[in-house]
Amino acid sequence: MKWNTSEQSTDDYEIVRATAEDVGAASEVLAQAFSEDPHVIGMLPRGDVSRALLRLWRRILKETLSAGGHAYLAKRPGHPEILGVALWEAPGYKVSLRQMAPGLASYLGVFKHRLPDAAVSEYLAHEAHPHGPHWYLKALATAPEVRGEGVGTRLLAERLPVIDGEHAEAYLEASTESLVPYYSRFGFVSRGPVPCRGTVPAVGMLRPAAA
Repeated sequence: MKWNTSEQSTDDYEIVRATAEDVGAASEVLAQAFSEDPHVIGMLPRGDVSRALLRLWRRILKETLSAGGHAYLAKRPGHPEILGVALWEAPGYKVSLRQMAPGLASYLGVFKHRLPDAAVSEYLAHEAHPHGPHWYLKALATAPEVRGEGVGTRLLAERLPVIDGEHAEAYLEASTESLVPYYSRFGFVSRGPVPCRGTVPAVGMLRPAAA
């Protein structure tokens, strides 16, 4: 699941690793960014989408961090506001469906009668991942007030060289075909639509390991 817009690179932001104390504020940025995401919105029932997304991303962030994943935040130096979020699952630390089970009540509150569709889509997305160890870019989000200013680019440019140094693959799902060219600029290659149920398919994209 991804959100981004056309951006130009900038060095006006610092990138810091998130802690448990950042979950609330980071969730707000993710909820705002995904409020127009067709893949995610397509799985939600009608109603208060903003509230549902905030609850959803709080749960996803907590699960990912507790499972050994990483969240990176973009901020302006000297300012506390979070302007961008990149959420990664580390190789060997992928959140399993079993690890998601304790959050069933939260997911039921978010998806309601659409929970079966969401569960099937999540399972199919898991099955579409590369079989070998890889970093998974679970979400890339930019605050509305700085879209187009290079925040997403800065978050990717900070992390991808580290992944290259590990000679590891990276994988993501672009929410729409229009985002494929953006991620292609960073070496991600389309693997085609990811199967899902009841929503718009995302596009799986793999970045090969550095030689």
